[in-house]
Amino acid sequence: MKRYAYKEAKETISSICKAAAAGEYDSRERFMDMLQKNSHIAVQGYNAFGKIFFWNDASALLYGHSESGAINQDLFELILPPDFRDLARSMVMSAARTGKMPEASACDLLQHDGKYISVFSGHIVFQWQEGSPEFYCIDLPLDEEAGGSANPA
Repeated sequence: MKRYAYKEAKETISSICKAAAAGEYDSRERFMDMLQKNSHIAVQGYNAFGKIFFWNDASALLYGHSESGAINQDLFELILPPDFRDLARSMVMSAARTGKMPEASACDLLQHDGKYISVFSGHIVFQWQEGSPEFYCIDLPLDEEAGGSANPA
């Protein structure tokens, strides 16, 4: 799987998050169409409690969990480091009320084998219809040799 320089990953993920905030994806179909055109971006869809309902092929490559192995699992338990899980749950519950997600940033997440991988990660919340909001995490792996570690200088 290709890894991205920090600047390129940040621009790509931030641009998708800004487009979502501006209402460019006014339907699930428009959002899914954009994802199909950007199949290299790892995307995980989940509800306010962290239950995964969408896991694309790029997520399977990046994190090592198959789609069938990830669907209906807890996103926080699956790819977040243990010391970040409570904070992430709190941020998502807050976003369920406010519609505001944290700004995109670099972070280290967990792969299936327990190893960490540095990614640039963005977060989107949609309320397309009556009912519960849908959350999406969009990730690109960072090329640490190109200055793209999760802790850039």
